[in-house]
Amino acid sequence: MDQLLLTLPPGPEGCGNPHGLLPAYMAYRVGPGPKLLGARLPPALRGGLMAVDCRDFDAQGDPLPCCRQILAECRRRGFRGVVCDFEAPPVGCLPKLTDLLSRGCADQGWTLYVPESYAPHAPSARLLIPSRLTAGTLERRLRSLLGHYPPERLALAVEWVREDFPLPAGGRGQALSQEELAEQLRRLEPAVFFDRGLCAHYYTYMAAGGQAHFVLFDSPRSLREKLAVARRLGLAAALLPGPEVAGCLEELLLPE
Repeated sequence: MDQLLLTLPPGPEGCGNPHGLLPAYMAYRVGPGPKLLGARLPPALRGGLMAVDCRDFDAQGDPLPCCRQILAECRRRGFRGVVCDFEAPPVGCLPKLTDLLSRGCADQGWTLYVPESYAPHAPSARLLIPSRLTAGTLERRLRSLLGHYPPERLALAVEWVREDFPLPAGGRGQALSQEELAEQLRRLEPAVFFDRGLCAHYYTYMAAGGQAHFVLFDSPRSLREKLAVARRLGLAAALLPGPEVAGCLEELLLPE
């Protein structure tokens, strides 16, 4: 694996380069227009990656000026690439924006990261593959993608999952905070298992009214397993969720 990336929040507490990882600063957003919106970062901050989301953007407008703003900010800050943290599907002007960014980053020798659904619009970008699964195995999922893309185009987007599903499980479950998960484990005292295929912990319980539930959650151990799968398959990079792994980075990065 060439790179380990770490998302960091805006503000002084999110600055720096802990453990030698490549920081991706979550301080930018595509807003109406579209135009680039940004949180205040320390003036002297340089290097790393720009992380851009598009939350609440209606995907309307000419993306060229916004693309120019993003590339100009990268040059000003000395960023080495862009992480497009786009939860929205490739609709409206988002495909064109992604295409323009792909070309612009390639011209500068920068790396662009985009969700898998944006692959047709960014032929030179690395594709962010979520680590979260509720069925099958992570290795099988990644191997299937390696049948379509070379490993140097794939990056594992590591998610710290804590979700409660009514059975049969599907889609997204109810998100749990770490405190809610700890309280549920204390109250229910369930038998907790580790699924090596999903690389995640799980348990089941019966809720009031007789509804069966399935709880899937991560830990430093499960994230290490996911990273190990990505390394074994030769993926180019992995993106770690900085705010959630801040307390266990040393454990995650121990030699295998």
